[in-house]
Amino acid sequence: MFSLEPTHLLILLVMLAATVLWILAIVSIARTPGFTTTERVIWILVVLILPLLGSIGWFVFGRRSGTSSAR
Repeated sequence: MFSLEPTHLLILLVMLAATVLWILAIVSIARTPGFTTTERVIWILVVLILPLLGSIGWFVFGRRSGTSSAR
């Protein structure tokens, strides 16, 4: 009745992974100590405007700066 071709399945899995990464980034931004409200809002806007790049940017650059300023 309903079958997915391998390419459609791959696209679906990539989209699912990107969505999970996006959600995890927003939750991580909200929970990371050491940021001001303005910094949090800026990061959340970056993640909302550029979902994939913003999420990757958060986990590569943003999370480190938030934890290091808390020390």
